[in-house]
Amino acid sequence: MNKEMRMKLNVEKDQAIGQSLEHYLTVGSKIFYQTHLNPLIKMQNSVREIYLVFQGKNAQIPVLLNFERIQTSKGEEIHCGGMEISKRNKYEKELLIAKQAAEKALEENAELIKAKNELVHHQKTLEAKYREVKSLKVQQQEVFKLIAHDLQEPLRKSIFMTSYILSKHNDLPNDIVESLSKIGSYNADMSEMLQTLLRFKELEDKALVIKDIELTQLIRDTIIELQMHNNQDIEITYPLKPINLQGDETLIKRLFKVLLRNSQKDQNHENDKLIIEILANESIQNSYVEISDKYHYDKYIKITYCDNGYGFNNSLKKIINKTDLFNKVNIGLAYCKQIIEKHSGIMEAKSVEGKGVYYKILIPFKST
Repeated sequence: MNKEMRMKLNVEKDQAIGQSLEHYLTVGSKIFYQTHLNPLIKMQNSVREIYLVFQGKNAQIPVLLNFERIQTSKGEEIHCGGMEISKRNKYEKELLIAKQAAEKALEENAELIKAKNELVHHQKTLEAKYREVKSLKVQQQEVFKLIAHDLQEPLRKSIFMTSYILSKHNDLPNDIVESLSKIGSYNADMSEMLQTLLRFKELEDKALVIKDIELTQLIRDTIIELQMHNNQDIEITYPLKPINLQGDETLIKRLFKVLLRNSQKDQNHENDKLIIEILANESIQNSYVEISDKYHYDKYIKITYCDNGYGFNNSLKKIINKTDLFNKVNIGLAYCKQIIEKHSGIMEAKSVEGKGVYYKILIPFKST
């Protein structure tokens, strides 16, 4: 008997010599030893993972033992080794008690069973309502598309006709020319507004096509498409060195189109020029914006956009939500904000009426 076992059983070395193993077992284990274990050893010469309980000094000691009977020059020997499983035994008993208590509670608690059945019923009802709402949403989008298309057609014809009349009749009175120009301009704005609104609705369910974007080239191409690069009344500065980000190129380009068109539309003619400044750089920002006292810093592409136009006298959130100001600019900014949020980014705006606008856009370095 080794030192560890002697210490557990409170047995001196001399006391252990010549003593039978079953002497140290509990009554139940003694019976098992005599009726099962001893015969098995004689029949098989070895036994594995046998559960026995020893009577220790202060408490019982459960163990798993392996037995091996071998023949030596001195005669027959039985070697035994194992490990104490007091904690495992305790955990198994606790699990068994907890399981039995849970099963008993489920069997006896009729109210719990009833509540469970009601919950299943409510879940099925919720699923049905969800499908209904989803179906209505799809129908709403289809109806919206039809309405937008039906409105676009007369607007296109009106724009064409005003342009045609102005191009074919050079002798029209100035007030007629001015009125026709305003009609054409209003209709063009309305057409663009409908198109943006349609894109705004479509963006809710649109899957992003993420790829690498060279931001400087994208801004340059957008300025050229809007024919603002040769306009002597507009001065635009933007990053000259390449800046790479990941995102949906089509949507990011539309965002800059909306911002540039808004700046041009709201140009303050008291200034000599419309000045637009676009900056971009890599930045580390706290990703928690709405939750105070929470901090987790991620890598972003930070884009700032400012102009010296008329500006507005409200925050970006108020502009988007306030219905009595719902116009082309509002829809465009709401669309821009949705594009950035679709990229898991953040868009903020500051402005002083008559002094221009300032936008801060944060796009995660790797959009998801």
